[in-house]
Amino acid sequence: MRILPSLAFVAALIAAAPTLAAEGGAPPSPEALATARELYAVTFDRAGVQINAQAVEHTWPSLETALRARNPQLDAAALGAMRSEYEHIRLQKMRELMKDAPEIYARYFSQAEMRDIIAFYRTPTGTKLMQEVPSLVAEMFAIALPGMPAVVSDTHEEFLRLARERGYIK
Repeated sequence: MRILPSLAFVAALIAAAPTLAAEGGAPPSPEALATARELYAVTFDRAGVQINAQAVEHTWPSLETALRARNPQLDAAALGAMRSEYEHIRLQKMRELMKDAPEIYARYFSQAEMRDIIAFYRTPTGTKLMQEVPSLVAEMFAIALPGMPAVVSDTHEEFLRLARERGYIK
C-alpha cells in the first residue's frame, strides 16, 4: 500500500496541471497564433498522420473481422475503401480534438523560436525526426511503462528516508 500516497501525489499534480498551464501570462498575439498554427500543421501533418496510421494498423483487424462477420461477401476492394474511410474519419476527429493545440505552442515558444522549429522540421533531418518520433516514443514507452510503478515507489521511499534523516518527519 506504499504506492497510494504516491498515487495521491501524482493525482494532485494532474489536478494542478490545468492551473499550471493557464499561468502562462497574456494570451498570444494573432501573429504568434498564426505561426503556432503553421508549426502545428507541420508537426501534425507529419507525426500526427503517422500516429493515426499506426493506430489504424493496430485497430483495423478487429474492425475488419466485425465487418466480415456481418457481411461475408465484402471483397478486398470494399474493405480497402472502408479502411481508408476509417483512417480519414479518425484523422479528422483527431484534428478536431487537437484544434486548440497551437495556443499551447504559442504559450511556450516565441514567434522566432516557432519559426526556427518550423524551418528545422522542413529540413531532411527534421522531416526524418517527425517520421521517426511515433516509433521512438512507442519504443521508449515500452521500456518506461513497465518500470514506472517501481520508480514511483522507490522515489517515494527514498524521499521519505531523506525527510526522516533531516528530521522533517518521524
